[in-house]
Amino acid sequence: MTNQHDFSEQEMLMAQAQTQQTVFTNQVPSNPNASDSGTSYELGMNFRSTSAGQITAIRYWKAPSETGSHVGKIWAATGGTPLATVTFTNETASGWQQQALNTPVNIQANTTYVVSVNSNSYFSLTYDQLATPIVNGVLSSVADGNNGAFGSPNNFPNNSFRNSNYFRDLVFTANGIPTIAKVSGDNQTGTAGTALSNPLVVEVKDASGNAQSAVTVNFAVTSGGGSVSPTSAVTNASGQASTVLTLGTTPGAINPVTNTVSATASSIGSLTFTATANPAGQTNNQTVFTNQAPTNPDATDSTSYELGMKFRSANGGQITGIRFWKAASETGTHIGKIWAATGGIPLATVTFANETASGWQEQLLDAPLTINSGTTYVVSVNANSHFVLSYGGLASSITNGDLSSVADGSNGVYGSINSFPTSSYQNSNYFRDIVFLVASGIVKVSGDNQSATVGTTLPNPLVVKVRASGGNSQSGVTVNFEVTTGGGSVSSTSVLTDANGQASTNLTVGAIPSGPNNAVIVTATAVGIGSVTFSAKASPVNANAIYLENQRSGTTNWKLTNQAINEIAGYATATSVNKGGSIDFKVSVAQAGTPFTIDVYRLGYYGGQGGRLMLSSGTLNGVTQPALTLRDPNTRLYDGSNWTTSYTLAVGSDWVSGLYIAKLTHQSGKQAHIWFVVRHDASTSNILFQSSFTTFLAYNKMSNHSTYGYNSLGGQTASKVSYDVPFAAASNLIATDEFNTMLQYEYNMVRWLESQSYDVSYVTNIDVHTNSQLLQQHKVFLSVGHDEYWSLEERINIEQARDGSQPVNIAFFTANTAFWRVRFENSNSGQPNRVMACYKENWSQDPVAQTNKFRSPQNNKPENALLGVMYTGARSNRFGGYDFVVTNSSDPYYANTNLSNGDTLSMLVGFEWDAVINNGSTPNGLVVLSESPVEPVGADQDLPSGTNYFISNAVRYTAASGAKVFATGSIQWMWGLDSYDIQTPREDIRVKQIAVNVLADMGAKPQTPDANIIVP
Repeated sequence: MTNQHDFSEQEMLMAQAQTQQTVFTNQVPSNPNASDSGTSYELGMNFRSTSAGQITAIRYWKAPSETGSHVGKIWAATGGTPLATVTFTNETASGWQQQALNTPVNIQANTTYVVSVNSNSYFSLTYDQLATPIVNGVLSSVADGNNGAFGSPNNFPNNSFRNSNYFRDLVFTANGIPTIAKVSGDNQTGTAGTALSNPLVVEVKDASGNAQSAVTVNFAVTSGGGSVSPTSAVTNASGQASTVLTLGTTPGAINPVTNTVSATASSIGSLTFTATANPAGQTNNQTVFTNQAPTNPDATDSTSYELGMKFRSANGGQITGIRFWKAASETGTHIGKIWAATGGIPLATVTFANETASGWQEQLLDAPLTINSGTTYVVSVNANSHFVLSYGGLASSITNGDLSSVADGSNGVYGSINSFPTSSYQNSNYFRDIVFLVASGIVKVSGDNQSATVGTTLPNPLVVKVRASGGNSQSGVTVNFEVTTGGGSVSSTSVLTDANGQASTNLTVGAIPSGPNNAVIVTATAVGIGSVTFSAKASPVNANAIYLENQRSGTTNWKLTNQAINEIAGYATATSVNKGGSIDFKVSVAQAGTPFTIDVYRLGYYGGQGGRLMLSSGTLNGVTQPALTLRDPNTRLYDGSNWTTSYTLAVGSDWVSGLYIAKLTHQSGKQAHIWFVVRHDASTSNILFQSSFTTFLAYNKMSNHSTYGYNSLGGQTASKVSYDVPFAAASNLIATDEFNTMLQYEYNMVRWLESQSYDVSYVTNIDVHTNSQLLQQHKVFLSVGHDEYWSLEERINIEQARDGSQPVNIAFFTANTAFWRVRFENSNSGQPNRVMACYKENWSQDPVAQTNKFRSPQNNKPENALLGVMYTGARSNRFGGYDFVVTNSSDPYYANTNLSNGDTLSMLVGFEWDAVINNGSTPNGLVVLSESPVEPVGADQDLPSGTNYFISNAVRYTAASGAKVFATGSIQWMWGLDSYDIQTPREDIRVKQIAVNVLADMGAKPQTPDANIIVP
């Protein structure tokens, strides 16, 4: 008997062990040691069980670098006080840690809970793993699109980023415990303010599954308003208790409202019923037209049309129907449509039924269409042969209550039948109209677009106002606040509007684990009325200079809006100046004594404005400088080195390195630019951005002779050109066709880099030519756009930086790069590096060096030895381009883009491009990232036999030193990052992700990446 008893006990323990389950079994994190710069989090997972039972322990996967104390918690799905808390002891260095609860926690079947464990600095991570359920026995993770929860330590984690699995888990035993379950009454629908037709019924059972009588069940409305009767009931002999829900009402509501009711049996559990309250019928319908009648009630063009009208409402509401005036001779089927102002797929469509012979026809929509206040829409109904008409009827706005037609000079729209109508003739009124139900609305009062450091609270609250349909303040309306994008928390999640119709909350901004994002969005929802969103910026904890600079107020006044022809021009006495230094501007006006001003701007992002005013000179007295002097007739070298200084700019020691513009404004209003760079020679920023001043100079035709015949007087090229001359493209309207400006390619890259808060500083080719040490202070050297002209010293300095003991990575967002070799001489006045020599095909006449192509036999330094690719061809179409075609899509540089081989990125290849060339100089381990078909005009012919001139390539390789090198193989690739001022925009989130991947691999990460960008 004793042996039998012992065996039975052992058997019982084994059976109990066999019922223990966890959600995760053999899953392991793809990133076992993730970090967000040491930020602490509460990390969790939403889970449920198909059977009731007990949670006996909590477990989590510990990152190898993680230290400190860890506390596990079990929460209800809505948060509140944790259902259980336990501190981990005797932890190992890494891997799964498990801690038994002091008292097991009973959980109900088919009910969502949350398990969480804090992280102090490091955590395990697998992106997207909780997007689909992970099931093990009766346990499963919850695939609600918002799993993988995070928040601030010791608080309920209710944020989510990419359904990330942070490997928080539980130990569960399915065993007999008392249960509460729904019997009937869930998911009913009724009219707001009325009682549901069926009661909400629950059933309580004991641990053996028998009905349990005399148990008190408390019912409470938890959202949506309304009331229950009774609020407390005792289970009967069948273990059942019930209540009746009267649905809540929200004055002015136009959308269905979800009511929720909790049913709680003390010490057993709780559950939730939901019901939908449809708004009660309203009669405050409006139309645009009231007593208007067509001047021509039976017009025809013997053609079918889609006829429409643009309209808007002063307040939000719902379109419940469409109407049109039918011509006496019109027959056939008629379909009404509501469109967004830009067309696309109709927002609503309805076929008219039971039409009369003529006059107004009206048809209710199958489902009302909610529209926003102050937003233009289009209503249209087809005409098969005849229609009504009043010429000029929509030339001025027709207003009725909140509704009005749009008087934009092109209303009364028509087009082909069943297509979005965009044409207009004499603002004709075709009598297409809507039936509109005015509703209450919610608007932002204050608190939008603030900034605060991660982990701190915004200085001002987020305030909304709810207005009734008549515009009066509406009190007593529930407004729910929720962080819907980014990290953070709100102080009040549910607030009733006060006597002024206002409700508010405070936002504490936060980051997203392993994907920090400066965009934090809070959605404020007035239940049944509508929603508005607030945007805030989460400032990085250790914000770099670029982030801080771009928080300053920007302007677009740096742009040329009235470019000079010959009224004013100038140049700077250096291509760059170190912060705290000074630089002279030499300016000439056509008529002596004409006053002018200089406004200095820094280029950046600045919230999309693109520049910031740094300094204004005040009014200056203009002088007419001498004509440019021919210094050397053999090389056609001209300069203005004998011009007098017009203004000396003192650069502040607090000025941030960047691309700068001095905008010259003539008394007549004519304008010109002077370009220069402000350096920070002591900077150790992640990225060093080189501006291609050598290429700007090579193409400059201000002296009538550039290094190119096509823009030189009489086709006679110059072998030497001087910086002591204004840049034509910056000064002269006649030169605006030039490709080679700071604003054509470099500016777009700068906008994107600074919008993402990359740590970057700026130099020119001259700086890299003269100071190799500048390169060694940075992780990444960046060449952008058209960087065609390099000195041998620049080439050697960059190669040595790549190959050194502390290698510098190089990213070429360029093509036709390091093509021509140049050298520098002193100016006529003795200033170093102010004259650039490039003899090209006349290289043998250069008495100093072989200033022709780097690939030439004389220089024998083909570009691909550095870039991996080299120039093969071009097509002179400034804003055209060919599609970038993906290859090797599994490469890490394509991570998180969802691109496959053969996929295309629109119009990123041009106007010049590079390709892989079989000349024996290709770096080892070259990875080809694109094979893009191109059609060259004037392809370079000094390439090996068999070269394919009809392909462009992007590539990457790792040098023997470990330096990473990437090349786009295209001049205009960065337009996929930022398309500001670019005809045919081609900005693409996938292009941005590629650039982030490239720079991150090189050691440079953005502090404020765009939403949906994944930082490796």
